[in-house]
Amino acid sequence: MALEETLRVVLAQAGTAPAMLTRGFLTGLRAALDDLPAGPGTAELAADLAALLTVPVAERPVAVTSTPLREDLRDLAERMAPGSTTPEQDAGALWTAVHLDALRLPRREADLVRRAAEEAAVRSGARLGSPGAAVTLPGPKDERLIPSLKVDGRVVAPGLAVSTAGAPTATGPVPAELAAFAAMVPVLAGLDPALHHCLQALEFSGLRGLAEPAVRTGYVGHLNSRLAEVAARRRHSGPWLESVVRLHEALCSVVHLPPAPEDSWWGEWRAACNDALSDAALDSGAGTVKFPPGRYRAADDLTRHDIAVHYPDRPGQVLACVRAWSSVHGVETPGRVVYAS
Repeated sequence: MALEETLRVVLAQAGTAPAMLTRGFLTGLRAALDDLPAGPGTAELAADLAALLTVPVAERPVAVTSTPLREDLRDLAERMAPGSTTPEQDAGALWTAVHLDALRLPRREADLVRRAAEEAAVRSGARLGSPGAAVTLPGPKDERLIPSLKVDGRVVAPGLAVSTAGAPTATGPVPAELAAFAAMVPVLAGLDPALHHCLQALEFSGLRGLAEPAVRTGYVGHLNSRLAEVAARRRHSGPWLESVVRLHEALCSVVHLPPAPEDSWWGEWRAACNDALSDAALDSGAGTVKFPPGRYRAADDLTRHDIAVHYPDRPGQVLACVRAWSSVHGVETPGRVVYAS
């Protein structure tokens, strides 16, 4: 079977984990091609990918059988995100959804959810794949985000892992943490329908769901442009620091509603990006950056065009800093936050 035909068959399995993962990778590749120098075949490849991702494919019916594993996973997913599941989701898609939802929970709660999912899989006779069976992204440490899952000998969820093998180093112009997160975000945006972006250059006043293919493609293209901008600057110069601030904004503008707490996987990555930006400002000496305090009323004039979300559990608190306040060579740029109203 030709590659294009194979991809169409996989993408046609709407609601399955392989279809979501494949679409996420292809969307990221399509957006990245726009920022690469033209070469033999690149224009044709970009056109083929665009056609593959935008032209509707004839959906092949997927038999979704109600099984104890599927019901257990659906129950877990609904407890974390009520109304997030659909009747078309099979066990593989629900397994993926449960583990993606766990990434936005406090670490202790996330561990309990993962353990419950694994126990349900073992009870049903399903098998968790070995660490090497997962699709792997480069990162600063080895970590399995989604274990692969086999049901009746068939892989229903390919899994997702982060590995130090091939991870970017700190020697180039792009800070290592930002480079690693920039590789993860497009894939996660293609998998997690609950992710939004509030990148002001693309969405001035609010948030847009990344589940919409056109929105996701536009965001990924903008992210890659900012990544390329950092890579093209002389390290530690003023323009370099300005471009690092912009890359930080592009990455931290990707949030859930409400944004994940600080002690979640997503929250820890936001903190790592903040640290990387602070180090960049310190190493450069060309300017300074500031992050708003936890109480929104204390932010004073550090932020502008902030986004309020209804979250009565944490009224008046800053839920996520999506752009840091910065001053580079005397030019100040206000920050931006998402806060609970």
